[in-house]
Amino acid sequence: MATLLKIIRSVDYLDISDEGTINFEESRKKLIEIAGTGDTPVNYEILLDFRRTQWILSTDEIYYLVKVFLDDPGTYRDKIALLLLPGVNFDSGYFRELCSIDKVKSIRTFTNYEDAIQWFYSREGINK
Repeated sequence: MATLLKIIRSVDYLDISDEGTINFEESRKKLIEIAGTGDTPVNYEILLDFRRTQWILSTDEIYYLVKVFLDDPGTYRDKIALLLLPGVNFDSGYFRELCSIDKVKSIRTFTNYEDAIQWFYSREGINK
């Protein structure tokens, strides 16, 4: 089965000031533009690559950015994968709790690119 995948790197949407702070509202707007919410039907999955920015983002901040997709399920087909570095600022258990508030089952976090890609080809985690 063919799977269309849109890979979005944090450098493509994070709006960072000269002082090094992130403008989250502008970053969310850029994410919406990149996702192409006006394109219907959306037939691609989303992989958000946070590996180069995780050190400056907390779990809550990552969730706030990802929520732009969760608030509009028309921005992706079935699944969202987050690609993160293992480490200090991201708490995967807490992130799962945040997602469970929105009853999201089609989102997973990965520290390995190949595992994320494999997940897209599995039927695991699809809300149907």
